[in-house]
Amino acid sequence: MPPKLGILAGGGPLPAQIIQACRDQGRECFVVAFEGQADAEAFGGVPHAWVRLGAAGVSIESLRREKCKELVMAGSIRRPSFSSLRPDKWATLFIAKYGALNLVGDDNLLKTLINALEDEEGFRVIGVETLLPDLLAPKGVYGKIEPDWQANDDIQCALEAALDIGRRDIGQGAVAQLGQVLAVEDNKGTDALLKQAKKLRLDGPGGVLVKAKKPGQETRADLPTIGTATVEAALDAGLRGIAIEAGGALVVDIKAVAEAADKAGLFVIGIDAGKSGKQPTDTETGSLPLIFLVAGEPSGDTLGAKLMKSLKKQTKDKISFSGIGGNRMEEQGLKSMFPMDELSVMGIAEVLPKIPRLLGRINETAAAIARLRPACVVTIDSPDFNFRVAKRLKGPKKNKGIPIVHYVAPSVWAWRPGRAKKISRFLDHLLTLLPFEPPYFEKEGLPTTFVGHPVIESGAAKGNGPEFRKRHGFAPDDEIISILPGSRLSEVSRLHRIFGETLFMLKKTHPNLRAVVPAAGPVIIAVRRMAGEWPIPTLIVESDQEKFDAFAASNVALAASGTVALELAVAGTPTVIAYKTNILTAVIAKILVKARFANLINLVLDRDAIPEFLQSACRPEFLSAALEDLLRDEGRRKNQAAAYHEALKQLTPKGPSPADQAAKTVLDVISQHRKEGD
Repeated sequence: MPPKLGILAGGGPLPAQIIQACRDQGRECFVVAFEGQADAEAFGGVPHAWVRLGAAGVSIESLRREKCKELVMAGSIRRPSFSSLRPDKWATLFIAKYGALNLVGDDNLLKTLINALEDEEGFRVIGVETLLPDLLAPKGVYGKIEPDWQANDDIQCALEAALDIGRRDIGQGAVAQLGQVLAVEDNKGTDALLKQAKKLRLDGPGGVLVKAKKPGQETRADLPTIGTATVEAALDAGLRGIAIEAGGALVVDIKAVAEAADKAGLFVIGIDAGKSGKQPTDTETGSLPLIFLVAGEPSGDTLGAKLMKSLKKQTKDKISFSGIGGNRMEEQGLKSMFPMDELSVMGIAEVLPKIPRLLGRINETAAAIARLRPACVVTIDSPDFNFRVAKRLKGPKKNKGIPIVHYVAPSVWAWRPGRAKKISRFLDHLLTLLPFEPPYFEKEGLPTTFVGHPVIESGAAKGNGPEFRKRHGFAPDDEIISILPGSRLSEVSRLHRIFGETLFMLKKTHPNLRAVVPAAGPVIIAVRRMAGEWPIPTLIVESDQEKFDAFAASNVALAASGTVALELAVAGTPTVIAYKTNILTAVIAKILVKARFANLINLVLDRDAIPEFLQSACRPEFLSAALEDLLRDEGRRKNQAAAYHEALKQLTPKGPSPADQAAKTVLDVISQHRKEGD
């Protein structure tokens, strides 16, 4: 005769099924039903006691009084806050003995609790599958519907994410759609996971829920479980199927689950999760499941897209992304949480009116990261936004949470040098574009890697000028000027009239002058309207290749200070740089900014090699005179070409391309973080 069984009962149908199994076997049982968790109707006619979850001592005394020898933990438990738990004496001593930090994470807590129940209290704890072996998920399809190739890809993507959060004792499930992780499970459970996946659902075929046990999990306490309610919730979330780990999960009434799935038009399948009980190396998995990226402007979008492409290459496409980005990052597989251009603001006067909206987006982004628990967060430039997100994630003290890598160092060499120390408190690694930047941050204890400037690999040097002229019908004697008024609406609105007047002055001495404006993204409509007011024929081009061909075809260029100035340098196009901001921003910048130059070529060389006209000097008569000098004086053009070559040599890293080096560093950071977390 088997010993009397104590059932520690949470929510769901499992406790009732175990009671029925005991009846069928003629086995005595006693139920400790946890208040606010268990189903009040499940224990009629069965000896039981209702106990507050934090009253562990009362539970143990009840089990002793009933002479229970074996215990089983069955049913879901919504983990309460410490304040609502109100631990009794036994629970308080348990926490004091093992330490609150050692009880973080459900599996870690349950393993420790089982050890205490067995070693200190003399009970034997068994698993649900021991009593109900038919509940263990078999391998294969349960109903009539099978997953197609896209669903199989999503199963693999979600499985890797589920195993990743499982290794960190966060949850047992994940949802993926079209190769992208939409959401992962936390202590709020599967229902909350599916509600979040519903909010983030993409267009196209629905996603897939995958549930798998945590690698190395204590299976006697908390195997992942599905039932007909899971099928209904998956249908409501817009999913197309559910995959569970064969032999590592429970299916409550597999026949009913299969029938419910067929009726809903979903598949349910048991899958082999591989060697999930062992911590795999990056080589074995070939992947790092989820990276959360945040870019706030077009240049960051370009950086992010190249980084994503390199990450996919280095992990053989076994990686997924979430976060915020623009068109280029979306082309690489990112579904932006909200439009990136909401963050594309610059200057104090421009930012002030948008502060409430930006604060909301900061909170939203930090909450999404905390919920998804990605392997790494990569923030790209846009420090006003990204650093606030990072600080919310890290809190007042550096911790071993999600590693944060920031791409593009703040210009501490230009202004506010104290930022280097401040950001070292909430960043785990910094990727710099300029070779002289790492020492500023390394002395503050922040690991920093010079990866090189991405413009070097942009293809700007490969433009085809003659073909561009032929393709767009330019005459042999036409003089072409590339006009680049900025990538932000605020820049375009301030510069377009100044640039228009500059062209009017140049036209007097260059009647065959023609303008080309490379533009894309949120400024394209404004640029089209702007160009219609200019005094010379103007062609607008949108693709990167067209832009680089235009640079090669141009005699000179007039550009707003920024990344495009470096692209012009790579292309070898003689250039004049201009910039103008709001008066308030300009006054504050004049007080704070210590750098002598705005153009990167001048900064690297520490001399005035490329003419730049900023703020009050950004005037049509000055700009037209400088452009006139370049058009007429071959010596000036040769001097610029030599300056370009000298500066670009310093900006080119040894070894891998900038994007490949950045991707390698991100993967190394994650690998190191995992080792430290072992």
